[in-house]
Amino acid sequence: MSRPTIIGLTGNIATGKSAVMRLAAERGALTIDADRVVHELLDGDPAIQAAVAEAFGPEVRRADGRIDRAVLGGLVFGDAERLRQLEALLHPAVRAEIGRRVAAAGDRVVMIEAIKLLEGPLAAACDAIWVTACAPATQMARLRVCRGMDEAAALARVAAQAPQEEKIARANVVIRTDGLLRETEAQFDAAWRQI
Repeated sequence: MSRPTIIGLTGNIATGKSAVMRLAAERGALTIDADRVVHELLDGDPAIQAAVAEAFGPEVRRADGRIDRAVLGGLVFGDAERLRQLEALLHPAVRAEIGRRVAAAGDRVVMIEAIKLLEGPLAAACDAIWVTACAPATQMARLRVCRGMDEAAALARVAAQAPQEEKIARANVVIRTDGLLRETEAQFDAAWRQI
């Protein structure tokens, strides 16, 4: 059986990863969003739900058993130790689910989007690392306008992530997303042709 080409996509919050994932999907790649996998586990895996509620308290659970991500986010963002605790609970299950999806991909290109791709073992499974990047002012504007965050919330989310420069230093491809979408697409296509 053929092995897929695996591209790991990372970049800090609001740097254009979703746009790059859409471009990859349009070109036939299997796209896997690690955040979406987390949401699926928090919404549908009773063992994960129980472990998170045990670690963070019953207030993180909704009446239907699912995890209230807003409540959980309020507890962990801005508290590095609690964020590490949550990641230790979730990341093994996320990696296992991503592994199942990659195994079923055949010889397709697979793009895995994960903000913390480089901080864990998932990067070693990737054939290339692509990073999205933009100016801090662009990032903050996107968080405030597109996601409705106030400045304090946006700053807390950015502070919870590794510096963008560290990700850029480890990238095989850097896609700058400060400009128009067609400029991002041109950079994407140039990199895609090299696969």
